[in-house]
Amino acid sequence: MSRALLIVPHFWDPICVPLGVSALKAYAERFGHEVSLFDFNTVPEVFSVQRAYFDELERQFPEWRRWNAERNATDLLAMHQIVYLYGRARPDYRELVAEVLNVTAAPLDTVVPRLKTAPFDALFAKLYARVGSIFQNLVETTRPEVIGCSLFNSTWAATLFLLRRAKALMKGGRTVVGGPGPIMGIASSAAEVAAFHSAHDFIDYYVIGEGEKHFVSILDQPDLPPGILGGEVARLRAGGPRQDFQLAELPDPDYGHLEVSRYLQLSAASSRGCPFECSFCAETVFWKGYRKLPTDRLADQMVMLSQRYRKDSFYLCDSLSNPILDGLSQALIQRGAKLHFDCYVRADRTCLDAEKAARWRDAGLFRARLGLESASQRILDEMVKKTDPPTMARALKALSDAGVRTSTLWIAGYPGETLSEFNDTLTFLRENRTNIYDADAWLFQYHPKGLAGSSTRLKDSGASRPRFGSELSKLTRVEASMVDDGLSPGDRLERLERFVATMQELEIPNPYSLTQWRSADARWEALGHEARWSVLGGGVEATR
Repeated sequence: MSRALLIVPHFWDPICVPLGVSALKAYAERFGHEVSLFDFNTVPEVFSVQRAYFDELERQFPEWRRWNAERNATDLLAMHQIVYLYGRARPDYRELVAEVLNVTAAPLDTVVPRLKTAPFDALFAKLYARVGSIFQNLVETTRPEVIGCSLFNSTWAATLFLLRRAKALMKGGRTVVGGPGPIMGIASSAAEVAAFHSAHDFIDYYVIGEGEKHFVSILDQPDLPPGILGGEVARLRAGGPRQDFQLAELPDPDYGHLEVSRYLQLSAASSRGCPFECSFCAETVFWKGYRKLPTDRLADQMVMLSQRYRKDSFYLCDSLSNPILDGLSQALIQRGAKLHFDCYVRADRTCLDAEKAARWRDAGLFRARLGLESASQRILDEMVKKTDPPTMARALKALSDAGVRTSTLWIAGYPGETLSEFNDTLTFLRENRTNIYDADAWLFQYHPKGLAGSSTRLKDSGASRPRFGSELSKLTRVEASMVDDGLSPGDRLERLERFVATMQELEIPNPYSLTQWRSADARWEALGHEARWSVLGGGVEATR
């Protein structure tokens, strides 16, 4: 038997109980191991630094008030922490930070004079002192032999900090990371993963894709050589178990001693991967296929978790829930379950039937997260969305008429988008504003191998260039890329700014706090729609 500690580092929004580490715990303990869980994002003085960082960013660079910082500045926060942790003693530290924050690609000498690093440094110093203290106590209390961290873009800096510290705190202890990695998912590139792994000698194992069997293999074999496990990259080291199990074989997630009261919702999932291949998405690259859990099993799992943890609201962590909504709704209604759930839904023909939408609502669907992305047919086709603006509009109406909140997500500055095509999106917002609960726009992010590759433009053009200079790339140990399509970073931000301004004009909210959620619900009810679940029921802070 081995003891392990699995950590969700800051900053990963505490919408729902983290499902990945909960699934790993349940699976490993089936084989006799002992796994403790901890989520730094439920520590208020830790997670609140994210908001404080955005506030300082907007104070020094007021244009960020128009650029939806909560969505689009998270990668800046990650990069800025990396530069702080690894470069603050360098003579060019201020210039490196300025390069991170220079999102318009303006001449650097126009950015440096505006930058004051001291307020940011003070935030990070306090943050990492607190994180370090909590972590040391965790290690002393749980006495793990293996420590693992979730590696996402937003948790990147914290993961490196914790695992480097782990090697100093554990004699002979081993470390592991899992997840898509930073910069839109370096896990899709064998060369990038190998370079990242070799550059951080305090990381013993990098697990690609599904982690259950690899995690147990690590726990079972104290002498397992360090290396990369799973996915396409597995050929870089011999051996390693296959991950070809059915989801029904997995145990129900075990939240352990996570502070469930601090999350807005419980978590569950009916699938891994995605049945679609939208060009901008990394899901099919990371998961390598699509598998579903039987809906009866999912319904039983949700009922069990609700009873065990005394919470009735779920976030379904699927890439898309369209394939399971009918079956899940029928199963929950048959069981008389009084649950609420929200999930990602594709605005296609499956959403147009009013009776079906009402049945989803009666089963507990209170919010549909709809990746609409654009209202230009050409751009939708280029994204391989397999829908059209009229269908999107009808889906919004059917869902909102049924009392389902319609949270819409959009991409500003998709490669090749013309000004006229962008204006089509703004027109769509105007025409459908009464059926849109909220809207959230993000800047297109690019990785040469980390996206689905279904787009002819993104796959065949090869028109990309480094996002940062050589010194910053050396410091961060990764290579970020951007599409070179004639649309400058400033042009993309100008479109983002226009999108946000149009939302404000139309009074379409984008809530990220409890106060903003209250206001969004009041607007929704004033438009004649139902608000079937209140965010005020739980969680540290309402956030996506």
